[in-house]
Amino acid sequence: MDQQIFTYVLLGALAMALLVAAFTDLKSRTIGNKLNLAIAAGAPLFWWTTGLDLWPGVGIQLGIAAATFAICTLFFAIRQMGGGDVKLLTALALWFPPTNFLGLVLVMAMLGWVLTLVMGIWGVAHSRVVGTKPLRDTALLVACTLVAANFASAVLGGPKLAIPQGLLDSLATLPNATLILAMVPMAILAVVTLASIRIIRRHEHQPRVPYGLAISMAGLWIVGGGIFSGMTAAAAG
Repeated sequence: MDQQIFTYVLLGALAMALLVAAFTDLKSRTIGNKLNLAIAAGAPLFWWTTGLDLWPGVGIQLGIAAATFAICTLFFAIRQMGGGDVKLLTALALWFPPTNFLGLVLVMAMLGWVLTLVMGIWGVAHSRVVGTKPLRDTALLVACTLVAANFASAVLGGPKLAIPQGLLDSLATLPNATLILAMVPMAILAVVTLASIRIIRRHEHQPRVPYGLAISMAGLWIVGGGIFSGMTAAAAG
């Protein structure tokens, strides 16, 4: 029981560290090396409290972290991620098993996508590019962002606006109905994404997304789920 309590203490400490990372990234667009190092240093304690075997358990975690660092370094090289973001995601890869880390990356991608559009709205609304229509384009980008947020919420199991039943019934009567129903959301998503990119580029705006915020919130999502499920299992037992 003491070891289980220590596990919750470690997860709580990780949650607080992620809150600090989110705050500092919003404030200064940086995530301190000491904070990332502290998160990485806490992973071996977490391995011990959860009874993770050296092989293949710890080896898998180190492999995930190495692969994460290599991939994120490529994004850093093309200026799509900051150095602090790379270190934070790599440190988190040490904590979570493959399935949970994949969930973290999915949540991060969804939140990062919506954040990019929100930052794009701000840039387009304040655009001074001659010959553009900031008011119209801002309204269009807001609509695209709402669609993206609805899609992200649906993927993550949150509230969503469903496709009208009448439209679904009409599509169901067509040949290859299953394929069509599967492709409709993807087609809408592609149109929204391409339209958003075109609008933002039209105003010569490059959103400076606090991606550390998306990583931190995704980590909190996974940590919160782990704490809740663990407490539920303990109560049931």
